[in-house]
Amino acid sequence: MIGRRKEESRGVGRCGAWAGLLLVVLVTPVLRAQSCTTQAKMTPDVRNGLSNAALRLAQSIQGGDVSKVQADTIGEFASGPAFAPTAALVQATASRVANEALQVTQLYKLDASSRSRGDSSDANFSCPLTGTTSETDFAIPGLPPGTYGFAMVEAAGERPWLLSFLLRQDEAGWKLAGFYPRASAAAGHDGLWYWKSARDYAKADELWLAWIFYGEADELMRPANFATSTNLDRLRSEERAAAPPELSNGFGAANPLAVKANSSNGVAAEYRFTSIAAQESVDGRQLNLVLHLRVDDLADPTAVTARSKAAAQVMLDAHIELRQAFHNVWVFADVAGHPPLLTEQTISSIP
Repeated sequence: MIGRRKEESRGVGRCGAWAGLLLVVLVTPVLRAQSCTTQAKMTPDVRNGLSNAALRLAQSIQGGDVSKVQADTIGEFASGPAFAPTAALVQATASRVANEALQVTQLYKLDASSRSRGDSSDANFSCPLTGTTSETDFAIPGLPPGTYGFAMVEAAGERPWLLSFLLRQDEAGWKLAGFYPRASAAAGHDGLWYWKSARDYAKADELWLAWIFYGEADELMRPANFATSTNLDRLRSEERAAAPPELSNGFGAANPLAVKANSSNGVAAEYRFTSIAAQESVDGRQLNLVLHLRVDDLADPTAVTARSKAAAQVMLDAHIELRQAFHNVWVFADVAGHPPLLTEQTISSIP
């Protein structure tokens, strides 16, 4: 579907929230103006139409009704293989929001009618919020010409989620052009709590914890990978200022973070990390440290597991403050083209 974060420079190994297939465009981009209308400035018919369409989609997803979602999807993504990723995402999301109260919270009308068909550039929308100095911005890659809406629906409950939709207007009304579900809390806390905690860790000079918690706050507060806001820009500025020296230039698959430790035979062992992040446990009660470790191969699972355990201990020994904020550590041993091998340990079991 139309529409990427965590940026590789943060090295966070999470699946992006893209639903469906990106529209492929192959001609030279032509830059044109786009405009945004916020909810407060919409006419009642536009506001009600967007709100009703978003709520109807959210209710269909909540009920796991793939056929209803398909019927409310734009034509180029509504049939055959093009719809399969969205169908899978609907099914995965349904259980997360099954019994939660749904409420439409934010709406934006995005006018991209002046764009050229086949324009592969980002469609940029600046949306100043009425009565404040804040704004929300969108940069949607390869957006075809048309009139769009971006709608956010909260699924409130013990483990709240945010269902965000990119909608396109046609003769039949507003149709789904992109679906971006994400948790809006982790281990019982929302993004603002993680942001405040990150500031506290930064003041205490516990920069690794601050960096991870800033990243978690960003993950929870961002409605879609192509959306940002004044608050998110401020958060990211704080994150850059508080980054540990080793991470100030970022790291990821292309430039892993190398951590060395002496092995029992005195030879320096090197562990190459491509991602460090926080993630809640399956039951939503605890926060886990998630490490992605580059390995040469997965042919010997026993050896890979042993290396993953050693890597976890090396990381925790190098940055002792990490032990205080997490219950488990998950190490994903990664080889390109293969599913990762997961090794899980409780922090307390690692000497």
